[in-house]
Amino acid sequence: MLLLAAGAIACDRPEPARAGAKAPEAEPAPVPVAAATQPEPAPAPAPPEVPGGGPDPLTLDPSHSTSIGSPNEGALEGGVPLPLSGPGYRFSPRKKPERRHGTVELVAALVRAAVAVHEQLPGSTLTFGDIGMPEGGEIVGHGSHRAGRDADVMFYLLHEDGTPAEGKAVPLDPEGNGTDYKDLAIADDDVPLSIDLPRTWAFVAVLLADETLQVQQIFIVEHLRTLLLAEAKRAEAPAEIVQRFADVTCQPRFPHDDHMHIRVFCTAQDIAGGCNDVAPIYPWQRALLKSQGAAVVAPGKRKTKRPKLTSVEEAREKAGPMHADVVAFLDRRAAWAKPAHPGRKYCK
Repeated sequence: MLLLAAGAIACDRPEPARAGAKAPEAEPAPVPVAAATQPEPAPAPAPPEVPGGGPDPLTLDPSHSTSIGSPNEGALEGGVPLPLSGPGYRFSPRKKPERRHGTVELVAALVRAAVAVHEQLPGSTLTFGDIGMPEGGEIVGHGSHRAGRDADVMFYLLHEDGTPAEGKAVPLDPEGNGTDYKDLAIADDDVPLSIDLPRTWAFVAVLLADETLQVQQIFIVEHLRTLLLAEAKRAEAPAEIVQRFADVTCQPRFPHDDHMHIRVFCTAQDIAGGCNDVAPIYPWQRALLKSQGAAVVAPGKRKTKRPKLTSVEEAREKAGPMHADVVAFLDRRAAWAKPAHPGRKYCK
C-alpha cells in the first residue's frame, strides 16, 4: 500500500519545463457544484393522526406510555387516546373525549379487536365507554380507571328484526333482552334490543388471544357470562380461550348488565416503572412475568379516600318519573344486581 501511494504521488508530480518551451496555460479551477442543486432530504413523516387527534395507537411503541400504581389509586404517563371512531367502532358520543386515554397496549388491543370483528362480521359498530384521563388519576363516576388499564365496552346489540343496533348502555335481562328507554316517563319511544352474542363473543375472543397484553378481569353480570359461554361452545371456540374467559369473568358489586369492564395486567416494562397489580393474580401471569425477569408488585396501603359512588337505589331515585314498564324492569333487575359467584376461586 505504501508503494502504491508513493507511485501515485510520483505520477502526479509535474515534469520540469524545458528551455524555450511555452509554459502551459493554467487549467481553469473546477467550478464547485452549488449546494442548492443537491436535493435536501425529505423531513420524517409525522405519526399518522386519528379522528379526535392524537397518534394512531397501532403505530406506537409500548414504551410511549407507563401505567403507574394500581387501578384504584394510580396515574398514567404518556396516555394514548382511543380514536373517536374507526372501522367498526367509536368512542361514545355521550362521554367527554378526555375520558378515553389508556396505555398503548390497552388502547391498541381494543382497536385491533374491534377491527377484527368488523372484518369477520361487518355491519355493526362497537361503542367504547370510559377508559381514563390523559394523566390517569380520579375519573368522576368510577372507583378505578385511574392507571390506564381499565376500559368500559358496550355490548354489541340487535334490533327485534335481527339487524345491528347502535351500541349503548342498555341493561340486559337473563335472556339477553333489554329496552332503550329514551324517555323514562314515556313508553311510546321505547326500543326493544337484545345482545348480539356472535359479535360480542368474537370481540372478547380476539382480545383474550392478543399476546401484547394479558387480560386480568372482565367484569360482567353472571347471566350474560353464561350466555357468552354458550355462544363460545356454539362457535366451537378454542378450548384455551373459552377457559380463560371463564376464569377472568366475574360479576362485581354493581351488576355490569349494560357493559363489560375490562382490566389488564401491568406489563413487565410498566412494573419497572412503578405499576402495581391488585388481586387476583393467576398462576399463568406469575409464570409469564418470571420468564420476563419480573414479578408482581402489589400496591401498598391505600393513601386516598375511596370515592363515594352512586348506588342503584340512589340512581333510581334521581331518575325522576318513570312509566310502568321501566319500574317493572328495575324491580326484576334487583334479582341479579347482587354478585353471584358459585364457587369460582378467582372471584371475590
